[in-house]
Amino acid sequence: MATRKLSDQIVEDLLSDIGSSVLAEGSPLPSEMSLCASYKVNRGVVREALSSLNAKGFIKTAQGLKTTVAHSYEWNVLDGVWLKVNSGVRYYDSLQETRELLEPELAYIAAKNATEEDIAELQRLLLLQQNCAGDAQAHAKLDIEWHLALARATHNPVLNQLHNSIANLGVKVRTAASSSPTAIASAIDWHSQIAQAVTAKNPELAKAAMQMHLSQVRIAVAEGLKHTQNAQSA
Repeated sequence: MATRKLSDQIVEDLLSDIGSSVLAEGSPLPSEMSLCASYKVNRGVVREALSSLNAKGFIKTAQGLKTTVAHSYEWNVLDGVWLKVNSGVRYYDSLQETRELLEPELAYIAAKNATEEDIAELQRLLLLQQNCAGDAQAHAKLDIEWHLALARATHNPVLNQLHNSIANLGVKVRTAASSSPTAIASAIDWHSQIAQAVTAKNPELAKAAMQMHLSQVRIAVAEGLKHTQNAQSA
């Protein structure tokens, strides 16, 4: 196994332990020597893993002190590896609040700034969504792509980057929402209405349609999580 993959495995295992509170906030991590022995790797591999965790905000390292788990407010909870090994459910409400603040304004600005190429991309992705409405996983990915395309249509690089940062968690939320019986059809319908408003260069209508879409998403996520919980307890 390559050194990079060994380092990645340590990162994933420690993030899993942090996410499940096996390693609680403020608690010490296993020593470098202990990690070397557990994974049968040299200290360089362990230090690479710890450096990655430190950069992501999950641990605190200081010269001469034990390495500890950082406070949760410092964690990069949108990190792809963190979301890979943890469900992310605890952040769904926070993501929804963020989307409700950000995305109606993105739709408003996109309706003012979108080019013909931007509009064509929105329509292309909408058609793909319509053609895969029966596949929840494929729809979730295309849903993300459609919203990313809308953010790009603002031609505001700062807003676009802010929106991009929530994409990893967004896939998980959309997959959960897809368990709701009407979620996919409703999402496609709202995407169509938003795209029409952008095409018509009507910022207020685009913003209002996005607000209604996100209200539908909030309901769909709640229904999807309830459906999943019921299935697991059956």
